[in-house]
Amino acid sequence: MNRTNHLTVQEVAARYNREDEYYLFGQFLDDFQNEEQNKFALIKDEPQYKEGMELFSCILAATVHKLANDNSLPVPQWVYDKKYIMPNPVYAFDTHIAEFRSHLENTSPTEFKQRNLLLGDNILSRV
Repeated sequence: MNRTNHLTVQEVAARYNREDEYYLFGQFLDDFQNEEQNKFALIKDEPQYKEGMELFSCILAATVHKLANDNSLPVPQWVYDKKYIMPNPVYAFDTHIAEFRSHLENTSPTEFKQRNLLLGDNILSRV
């Protein structure tokens, strides 16, 4: 772990194949929220991009972009790489229901929509 004992986005990607990605994603969000000294340290370094985790990598890039914007942090340049854009729209729950798709298109954060990720406005919510 890093010096703060909080997961960095790099560590999340590195542990992708060994642990549940939803758990890792949630832990990263919690750690980012709880980091008081240097939130930027958790998002600044580009995670390793691996075959088979393209969607998760795009979600991580969108998340970092949104967290940086929401917390008045510099947006790391790595999030702008075109490899972090899904070639086709990805809808939450792989829905084909037109009304739900429309809702997702209207409520997804801009940072996610820019990457063809239509996952809704609560994608970063923790319950």
